[in-house]
Amino acid sequence: MAPLATVVIPVLNEEKYLPLCLKSLGAQTVGKENIEVIVVDSGSTDKTVDVAQEWGARVIMGEKSIPLNRQKGTDAASTEIVLSTDADCIHPPDWIERMLKHLADEKVLAVSGPTKPIPEESIWLDKACYFIGNLTLLLLHRLFKKSWFRGSNSAYRKQAIKKAGGYNLTLKAREDSDLSSRIDKLGKTKFDWNIVVYTSMRRRKNQGWLKTLRYYVDTPIHLITGKVYYKKAEDKE
Repeated sequence: MAPLATVVIPVLNEEKYLPLCLKSLGAQTVGKENIEVIVVDSGSTDKTVDVAQEWGARVIMGEKSIPLNRQKGTDAASTEIVLSTDADCIHPPDWIERMLKHLADEKVLAVSGPTKPIPEESIWLDKACYFIGNLTLLLLHRLFKKSWFRGSNSAYRKQAIKKAGGYNLTLKAREDSDLSSRIDKLGKTKFDWNIVVYTSMRRRKNQGWLKTLRYYVDTPIHLITGKVYYKKAEDKE
């Protein structure tokens, strides 16, 4: 039987987090046999590729560019429905099922939902900031009819990605928010508060709160004002 959906995961040295991510995908209510998982590796030097292959994921070689690797994974997908996530994410068992229910409506081109911190790794401030961020995304969608999709928790019709021009390969980050803002102009998108993905707090731990908060605030500003606040690939760190 052909898979129902493809999950694309860009990776680089993710042997610590990838096992839990894949375990959660293997426990999906739609059945592991109905999921194609494509891991796009940027040249890992640890056991990331071994972990992916042992689980049964399809591994393809990418480059050190997340937008390019998401595009490579999308192009390689054998299904029309392509889901985007990250290696440090854990997915509830009904994650894919809920996405597919929305996409059963042919008018719906893309779906997203909140990303929350993994409870065991987070403090109250993490939870509060993510709640505010997720609420902002919901209100942007409901009030302004604008979508900001996170790469950790989104699903698209492959043809919609193609029609929108694909991922912007000049960006260093926010590639899914940029893509979803263009798909918005093509048709219907959904933001479902009940489609949740849990993510690690490694960015906050590695970068500190100030840089992390700026990372999550800049794109809603971009959606409202039209100004680009995230860096492009050629910019220096």
